[in-house]
Amino acid sequence: MDEADQSAAWVPALLQVSDPLFPTGAYAHSMGLEQWAATCGYTSGDDLMEFFQQHAGPALARLELPYLRLVRDAIVLEDWSTVLELDAEIDAWKWANEIREASISQGRGRLRLLKKLWKSSPEIEIYADAFALGKARGHHLVVAALQFELLKVPGDAALMTYGYQSLANYASASIKLLRISPESAQIALATGLEQLNGWVAASKSVKRESAGWLAPAFDISSARHATAFSRLFIS
Repeated sequence: MDEADQSAAWVPALLQVSDPLFPTGAYAHSMGLEQWAATCGYTSGDDLMEFFQQHAGPALARLELPYLRLVRDAIVLEDWSTVLELDAEIDAWKWANEIREASISQGRGRLRLLKKLWKSSPEIEIYADAFALGKARGHHLVVAALQFELLKVPGDAALMTYGYQSLANYASASIKLLRISPESAQIALATGLEQLNGWVAASKSVKRESAGWLAPAFDISSARHATAFSRLFIS
């Protein structure tokens, strides 16, 4: 195998774990978009682009991606106490119950399958044991960091992949929620992805003490979703 082949050896496995067919349960969640779209009166792909620009992108840059990087750094150092601390901080940032439980549900699903696919991974076993004992929250972001380290995905590629999955989940949900065409959803997603590199770059300068994204209106909207008269998604 030449050097070029070696440098891309992680790609097939990354495609597998990033594919919508990978059963984490993400298809059942809008991650707050359902109630927010109703509150804001979203009806078009342009509205989805606005959502990416005003909420999803900044949340990635200031909260999700910095924590993804921090968790992976701690895993590399085998600093499991810090991994658990970061897991707890992520839990605290997701104060709307539905969003918090959606993250844990998807993390649990991903962790379960990773254990089956890579049975010899000590990192997966350590975190799975901590989760079983109630010492780890099991957030999807933490399990994703474990996954990226296990597959030796380069840092920027891992951040971009996580960002893509987040935006793509919203785009997929928008087809049902906003009654827009798949083409409109893809156009909105492409617009978001054009800015993803900038959000990834910005995330790398965010330190642990300043990581976070405060969006009270969105969080309150997410909390209201649990009592909505009708719902298409769990969150």
